[in-house]
Amino acid sequence: MLLQLQAPGIPLNLAFNPKLIFQGHPGVNTTQLPPFTTQKQFLDWAETKGPIASIAELSDPQSILLRLDQAPRVPSSCNPEPLTDMGHTLEWSPLTRASVRGCHLEGVPGHKEAHIVRVLPGTEAGPRTVTVKVELRCASGDPDAVLILQGPSYVSWLIDANHNMQIWTTGEYSFKIFPEKNIRGFVLPDTPQGLLGEARRLNASMVASFVELPLASVVSLQAHSCGGGPQTSPPPVRTTPPKESCNQELLLSLIQPNCSKDVMTVVLKKDLISTLRCTITSLTFSDPSCQAEDRDDQFVLRSTYSNCGMKVTENVVRNEVVVNLLSSSSPQWKKVHCINMESLSFQLGLYLSPHFLQVSHTIELGQQGFVQVSMSPSIPELMLQLDSCHLDLGPDADTVELIQSQTAKGSCVSLLSPGPGGDVRFSFLLRGYMVPTPTTGTLSCTIALRSRSLSPDAHRTISTRLNIVSPGLPDKGLVLPAVLGITFGAFLIGALLTAALWYIYSHTRPPGKREPVVAVAAPASSETSSTNHSIGSTQSTPCSTSSVA
Repeated sequence: MLLQLQAPGIPLNLAFNPKLIFQGHPGVNTTQLPPFTTQKQFLDWAETKGPIASIAELSDPQSILLRLDQAPRVPSSCNPEPLTDMGHTLEWSPLTRASVRGCHLEGVPGHKEAHIVRVLPGTEAGPRTVTVKVELRCASGDPDAVLILQGPSYVSWLIDANHNMQIWTTGEYSFKIFPEKNIRGFVLPDTPQGLLGEARRLNASMVASFVELPLASVVSLQAHSCGGGPQTSPPPVRTTPPKESCNQELLLSLIQPNCSKDVMTVVLKKDLISTLRCTITSLTFSDPSCQAEDRDDQFVLRSTYSNCGMKVTENVVRNEVVVNLLSSSSPQWKKVHCINMESLSFQLGLYLSPHFLQVSHTIELGQQGFVQVSMSPSIPELMLQLDSCHLDLGPDADTVELIQSQTAKGSCVSLLSPGPGGDVRFSFLLRGYMVPTPTTGTLSCTIALRSRSLSPDAHRTISTRLNIVSPGLPDKGLVLPAVLGITFGAFLIGALLTAALWYIYSHTRPPGKREPVVAVAAPASSETSSTNHSIGSTQSTPCSTSSVA
């Protein structure tokens, strides 16, 4: 095994098992590990040397590349989890190669071959690029072949191939010679059964290789021969017919239960069974009385969780599918399970702040909303993920797509870090102007429950009703309280203004508009002083209108 360490500027102390043949390096201090019998003893010893930043347990590695740097923070505790992605920190390759399967697709003419690589999802969903190196040793020219790459939606592909071939992938892909040019892929089935059907649809007459791998950084695919074109000379004539053998391993991989409410269903397509050269004589659960129904083009095995030998625990319902084949004297067994959704409850809540403190059932146009999906009880072995979310604003408005295929739709939607209990969170900004203006909406999300050790996934759709209001701005419409407030204010201002104008008018009227004053005049030739007194006594005051002398 080759171990490479990259730790620029960091002093290293390497502890190793004394039972291993170890050749040290002059720049690395080494010490021998004491004997341990349990993992806990090993972790306790490691914590005496300092905080544990990362831990990895590898099965039969051929080479290990470990890149070390200063940890950004000191972890509060060390809880190792299986199948955790360490990203750029750790790269390793196994000593044993992955199991590769293949089969002929009966009924498809030609000599086209398919190479199928299925990358299984990891525990953490984050953008990843998988480099796929394809080396086909073809005797003449480019092969008539198709490369099918299927993986999680967050995986993109960098293809390095030595021959021209048809490419069919999920997500996006690019070629090593043009790494900056990304090409959008397709939506592909996420089951072996569906991928075989996709190869048939692409006119492949044989599946030269079919492999399922955990999430990796580099996948190397090598074929010693390719391009099963026409022979230059006729093949020898068989004197005895060949004995067709059933690909039992691939057949068992097609058995994937479908779980809905309290029913487990297993469906096997007859055309795929024929492609694998298999003849099924019986298909049952562990209880042999529960036989599959033979329909026109498929076998359907179905049972409720309370029948057919189902083993029901708090969270998982388990059983076994028994397949009897014409070509085999012993039956084949496949363990199946369903996540018991009836024991779980899911909550979908809208919040108006990133603190997620109080659920709201009302949101304004132009306002940012924060959504949280939680599950109770919280189960460590089950991982909650969002497949899709949308906001339905009624028949007169377009549906607002928020999340599709676990990916945020547009710049107004952001996937947030999970909550303390593993709750799934995201935020979105509702458009501020819509015609017609909606008043209600339905927020719906489809969630997937993924088990760290079991498959397939379980799905559930949950919804909540929302009230939608327009913000109190003139260019965006007014709500009823704002209209009533403005109306009352305008009335009050008008009344006060009318009173003020009347007050000013009544105290500042010009003299020409006052009522005339009647007075008796004395003879002008005598009593001049009396006349002056009478005139003075008939002048009006601010509080009166007239007086008589």
